[in-house]
Amino acid sequence: MATPYRESALKNLKQVKQVASNKTVTVDLVLKSRNSRQLTDTALAVNTTGNQQFKRYLTPAQFRQKFGQSTATTKRLTTYFKAHKFKVTTYNNGLIMQLKGSAAAVNRTFATNLKTARYHGTKIQYSKKTPKLPKKVAQPIQAVVGITNMVKLSSLAANTASASDGPTTDGAPQNFMTRYHATSAATTGNEGQGQTIGIVSFSQVKKSDIAHFWSAEGVAPSTSRISVKSLGGDNVWGNVDPGNAETTMDVEQAGAIAPKAKIRVYTASLSDVGWLNTFASAFGENKVSSLSLSWGLSEGVLQSLNRYHLLTPLYGSIMNTLLAQGAVQGISTFAATGDTGAYGESLNRNGSTNEGVYANFPANNPWVTATGGTTLPVEGTLRDGTTVKVARERTWGGDYLFNAYWQNRAFFENNSDLMATLQSGSGGGISTLYGTPKYQQGVSGVNTYNARQYLTASGLPRLNPGLIQGTANGRNYPDVVADADPLTGYDDYDSADGWQIAGGTSVVAPQFAAMAAVINSNRSTRMGLWNPQLYALAQSADSPFTKLDASTDNGNLYYVGQPGKTYNQAAGLGTVNFDELAAAFK
Repeated sequence: MATPYRESALKNLKQVKQVASNKTVTVDLVLKSRNSRQLTDTALAVNTTGNQQFKRYLTPAQFRQKFGQSTATTKRLTTYFKAHKFKVTTYNNGLIMQLKGSAAAVNRTFATNLKTARYHGTKIQYSKKTPKLPKKVAQPIQAVVGITNMVKLSSLAANTASASDGPTTDGAPQNFMTRYHATSAATTGNEGQGQTIGIVSFSQVKKSDIAHFWSAEGVAPSTSRISVKSLGGDNVWGNVDPGNAETTMDVEQAGAIAPKAKIRVYTASLSDVGWLNTFASAFGENKVSSLSLSWGLSEGVLQSLNRYHLLTPLYGSIMNTLLAQGAVQGISTFAATGDTGAYGESLNRNGSTNEGVYANFPANNPWVTATGGTTLPVEGTLRDGTTVKVARERTWGGDYLFNAYWQNRAFFENNSDLMATLQSGSGGGISTLYGTPKYQQGVSGVNTYNARQYLTASGLPRLNPGLIQGTANGRNYPDVVADADPLTGYDDYDSADGWQIAGGTSVVAPQFAAMAAVINSNRSTRMGLWNPQLYALAQSADSPFTKLDASTDNGNLYYVGQPGKTYNQAAGLGTVNFDELAAAFK
């Protein structure tokens, strides 16, 4: 059983305090998957054309029967933990059991000694002792999550939104459908009817803001189609989404593109436990045909959390099993790739690239469709009189501002918003956590790369960076891209900040989830995991993709295109023609 870490492994603790005995603590028991080796095969089989199991999705009950622990096992565990003063919730996949009880109950039951402290500048909860359970109780348990805590998850909305006076012509969310060709018989008249879009988020849902946005954008403002599944939990880090901006934007975008779809928001505390429970709940209910996630963290941060003894090293594997469940059930899951290009999260805070080039989790997972970003053609003049021009749609990366920067460095360096824009870009790269999935194997451009080191270690523009070529092995992402640059972004409204033009790859994920609902509207079976068919179609004569494969003016601050190849880590397979995709997708 993987456990939280001992106090002896934690160095330089400050402000150490005992957790109050009556404080409610929420932990998850992650149970071992049965037939785990078959899970990958099944998830691929039901989503791959030509396979005998194609579209034979499992129900949650069938998933549990094949891959989860038995009802007898979870009943036995429930009886044990209830006797130890816990409230027990078992998710119906037979893999996650949530325990809620006092810190005293946790300490007695797991032989721990819960404390809080400041550790590497962060408030943490941890155990002095390695948790222990009787052998018979521990046997089916893979990990205990929540005794230590995770603190680095973040919204993937770009933080450089600009104020506006109200809805704009260029920023209307319906422009997404026009720009990416969702206007023919394959999609016209399909507005998400009969479908439910899931949104995973970590803040409240303010329906009045969403209704205001929809009404102003010409969408029926009824919020009765929005439902919320609140999973609670300890909000250790305070309000992680001021003004509920991320959740609001996700629902606004999805609901505008699929105006007749229902929207189900799964919200919990921003923690390792909350993360698991939102997905377990969404897949357990099986109400949604598509699911959007606009939160994440870099693999570098995951490695730091493991190194600092704050997170079980099995967390990536646990999430992989959960996300595979969605694929096995035919749920199309979309995850934003992040807004710091190929770099780690520190880029947004202080411009440093020292954290290095890392993939973004869980957009790097093989069971999600990773949605990256582009910049649309645009031309304008900055306040200092410098002209900025993007001639064609390209991968979103701040290097298009470099010429302006070198003409007037002081203007940029005295403007934090401009510097943040210059240091932003679409997430993309090659995972070291997950291997190359079967649907990517043999695709030209996968596991080879072109790159240019656009930024110095301090995050400043580099003059004329040379082309770097190399190879690596892992899950390559993104899969698809669409407009995400705040400079060419979309209308957004929340009552805290008013009307803005917003961007970020977190806009793209709910847009794609909505398009899945639109395409599903006239289908008898769900589209399921898009990726196996996307990569097959991209290699066909009638590909629905427009490749963005140039090796100049087409980077995400590091990775650039690979001319002539099907795939690159800056723009994935490219932008999508949804009419063609809907017609070709089986």
